[in-house]
Amino acid sequence: MQVRLPDGYNLNVEEVGSGFPLIVLHGGPGMDHSMFRPYLDPLGDDYRVLYVDERGQGRSERVDPARLSLEVFARDVDLLAEALGLDEFALYGHSFGAIIATWHATELGTAAAYVISGGGDESAELMKDVEASLEAMGEAGKAIAASWEDEQTVQTEEELLALSRTQMPFHFHGEPPPGYGDDTVGSPEVLRHFASAGYGDFDYRPKLAAVDKPTLVIVGEHDRTTTPRAARVLHAGIPGSKLVIVADAGHMSFVEQTEPYLVRVREFLAGALERS
Repeated sequence: MQVRLPDGYNLNVEEVGSGFPLIVLHGGPGMDHSMFRPYLDPLGDDYRVLYVDERGQGRSERVDPARLSLEVFARDVDLLAEALGLDEFALYGHSFGAIIATWHATELGTAAAYVISGGGDESAELMKDVEASLEAMGEAGKAIAASWEDEQTVQTEEELLALSRTQMPFHFHGEPPPGYGDDTVGSPEVLRHFASAGYGDFDYRPKLAAVDKPTLVIVGEHDRTTTPRAARVLHAGIPGSKLVIVADAGHMSFVEQTEPYLVRVREFLAGALERS
């Protein structure tokens, strides 16, 4: 459904289930919510899952990427809650979505609880982790490294999806499911903009101690992108947060280990929302 935000923007939101609202932010940038489905759909048994195509991406209204930022994406969460009349909501973000969710947690803090899945602590440290992971892959990492450079000049949706397919072995510990990502509605102009601008240029470390909402930090054991190192920094910095490292999973932990992943997310949300 297209939701008209209070600022007049049309945001695409797909809804599954009923119950306490759980707003879900996808990775990227330049991707869409289809990365989560059907893997997170079972959360709809307990929650009103609201999959968001972030501003300028997926089936949401296109905008000038120069007007986009982590702050804009994070504030859209509150605009969405206002548009839907939500008095309370939990916020889930994965990868780039987790980076947005962490901005929201440190600057706005209006969610009842946060799930930071495959998050980052600081943009330069994230890139160091990626570079070290690529080097460890040897020859196999060279084409993937080149694809990251090519993000800065990507022009078409077809080129974006080709880059995504090249990067799949980096993001998965095992084999990706056949056809994974083929349904993505890509936004090459958004990817190109953020790839050229440091993917948001963030450093959350000084602000983590101010987060006062229940927070789950969850990461794949073999995540080469948003690594367990980064997850431990987030966990150490956010008071009372929970840390879960998903065994035998890479960056796409909810795909590779769906059942154990969902068990831990459900356990966290049930406890956190009961307290709220």
